[in-house]
Formats: sequence, C-alpha cells, structure tokens
Amino acid sequence: MILRKWSMLLAIVAVLLSVPVVGTVQASATEQSPIKVYIDKSRIHFNVDPYLENGTTLVQLRPLFEAMGIVLDWKPESGVIEGKKGSLRLVLTIGSKQATVNGKTVQLETAARIVDGNTLVPLRFIGEATGALVVWDPYSQEITIMTEQMLASLGITKKDAEKAIADYLASKEQGSKTDNGGKKPEPGGKTEGRNEADDEIAPAVKADLNDLKGMYFGIRMDVTGYECGGTCWDFYTFLPDGKVVVGEPEKGGPETIDCSKQACRTYTIENGTMKLNNGESYPIRVSEKGNLIVNDVLLSPVQPVTGSPTLEGAFVHRGYSGMIGINSASSAWEEWITFKKNGTFESDNTLMGTVDTGSATTNSASASNKSGAYSIEGNTIVLKFDGGTEKRYLFFFHNDKNGKPNFEDVQIGNRNFYIDRD
Repeated sequence: MILRKWSMLLAIVAVLLSVPVVGTVQASATEQSPIKVYIDKSRIHFNVDPYLENGTTLVQLRPLFEAMGIVLDWKPESGVIEGKKGSLRLVLTIGSKQATVNGKTVQLETAARIVDGNTLVPLRFIGEATGALVVWDPYSQEITIMTEQMLASLGITKKDAEKAIADYLASKEQGSKTDNGGKKPEPGGKTEGRNEADDEIAPAVKADLNDLKGMYFGIRMDVTGYECGGTCWDFYTFLPDGKVVVGEPEKGGPETIDCSKQACRTYTIENGTMKLNNGESYPIRVSEKGNLIVNDVLLSPVQPVTGSPTLEGAFVHRGYSGMIGINSASSAWEEWITFKKNGTFESDNTLMGTVDTGSATTNSASASNKSGAYSIEGNTIVLKFDGGTEKRYLFFFHNDKNGKPNFEDVQIGNRNFYIDRD
C-alpha cells in the first residue's frame, strides 16, 4: 500500500490499539484484569469497572457520555435517562432492552441497569448512539472509542477505519497463531507481541551499523497532534567520518548539507546505543530483515531523485492539533498544492511560504505567496513564490506497494503530500 494508507493504518492502530467487534469475550470478569477504556486515546475512569456478561460488555454510561460532551438528565421516578448534544437526542429506560436515538428505536443486547448507584449499558449502544467507532482489543483487555471527529481529523472514513482494523486484526491473529504454536489465543487471554519481522518489508540492501551512509526516514504517530500535527517524521543522515545530522536538513535534501554551516554531530555506536558528541543518545539496531531502527522507529532509506521530474495534480497534506472531539481548542486542517507540468504551482494558503525552516528569505503571509514556480534538483524541491520568497525543502517520492516511486505521493520537508483519489 502507498504510504498514506500505511500512515492511516498506523494512526488507527496507535489510537485504537487493536480491533474488532465488541462483545466476543466469554471469560468472566474474575478471570481477567480490569478492562481499560479510552476515548480517542484519553483514559476514562469508572466507579464501576466494565465487565462481561454472557458475551456482552457492560460499561458505566455517564463517564463516557460526559467525556463526549453529551449532557445527561436522570429521572429517577421513571427510570428514564435522556441525553443531548447538538442535534443528538437519546432516551433509554432502566430495565428496558429498547432505547431511542433521534426518535429511532435501538435494540439493546442487555437492558440498562443500576449497579451501586451507577447506570450500566451494553458497550455497543455507545457506538450506535454517537456514531463513534467502538473496538475491543482481546489481546490487552482494552476498549477504545474513536469519535467521528477524530476519524475526520485523520482524513479517513469510518468504513476505511473498519477495513484497516480488520486487516490489522487478521495479521495480528495470524502472528498470534504462530507465536502460540498454531493455536488461536483464547478469548480474553493475554498474548505476547508478534514477531517484528512479520510487519516489515526487507530492504534492497541490509543496514550495517559499521557502515551507515545516506539519509533514512521514519514515521511515528503524534496522537495528540501537539508535537507535529498528527504525524512525525524522523530523519537521520549518516555522513563520512562518523558524522550524522539528526532531523531535516536546513537547505533541502541531504546533498545540501554543509557541516561548516549546519550542526553535524560525530557519533559512536556501542552496545545498541548511538551516542552523539552533544550528549544525546539513541537506541539503534538492525532488525532481523535488515532494516535500520533508531529510537524504536523503523527507518527506510531515502531514495535519490534522478533527472528533473515534474509533478502534476492537486496534492493534499492533512494534520490536526489537540484531541479532536475532546479538547475544545483542537483543530484539523488541510493544505493543498496544485503542481503543473509547466513548472508552476498554486497553493490554497500561505503555509508553505511562511513556515520558517531556516531557508526563507521572508515570512510575509501575502497573497503573492500562494503561487510561483518550482524545480526539483536531486532531493531538493525549490519553491520560488511570486512575492519573492524562495524556499528549499527536502524532497523524495514514497514507494508504492510494489516498491516503485509513486509520483502521486511525495515528501516535502516534514510533510507528506499526496493525490487523494478515494
């Protein structure tokens, strides 16, 4: 799959932890650890722990709905609970296996009940009432509820997420079978992690810690969105004489690095640790399949760009800040750049022309910084804006599922732009 699909899967897995349809665990609550519940990665705490009863997971209603911004009104004389949020209206009655959501009747697997003064409902009802994606991880005994807002912030649909989760679950289950001698893990039981090699594609040339050279990149998810807008890109460029540049080069691709002007650190590798001369250190190793792993991030070599390629089409970069649906100050955004074969481009905002990476000649956020000319020189893309600003960024193509450069999926600096055809 192309990188954006892989990134989508990473995002889902990072937020959801695992997968499938809830209510499949048969073990009793006394035989397992307390079930943990998250909403968009935020842990929810309860007065009554969730538990399983005849294959149905029961959860405390109020902490979940209030975390999702739903206001509840409890009418003890009639046993009726009403919930409101925007256009959402829901009603359920203690002891009844029916509820209504915006006037539509919803059947419950088990009737809502009172336990120690707290209302418990079937977990499935949470998703049916709110439109959220509700998943159960039998491997770690965790429930995660992903809101529609979070899915939107990741730029994916609920259907996309369900498909990605199903694929991930299938591979994880296959790995569990292997780890357990061909036996499928018991529902609700703990299993060890999968073999790392099951998730990798072997590189054309295996990494050698005694002879590292060239630029590597890796992706890690920023679930809160505060560090780097949802997706972080790590870069390491290994140079001759035992030197390394950590992070994005200041003037473009690795070929632009000048150690007299940019911080190049000498490094040593010993006992699985890369130590830099500024005191920083990173765990480093080579995986069984030969991939370089630094700071627990799987890395791939940046492939050189040859010739003078041109781009064509509308490319999008998506990101977010804050926990969408949880934090009132959160936001999501899209940035579009349309590249043309004649060497010109247009952007729908001024972000590319105003973000300072050390190479901008101006930070003016004027309309003239929305268009200009571009050229690709090796692993550097040069953007010359009509207003006079010139920006130089790291550039390379991401590979498709066949390992070939995908001209619709590119890296520009620390951002991934792609043509969205879904």
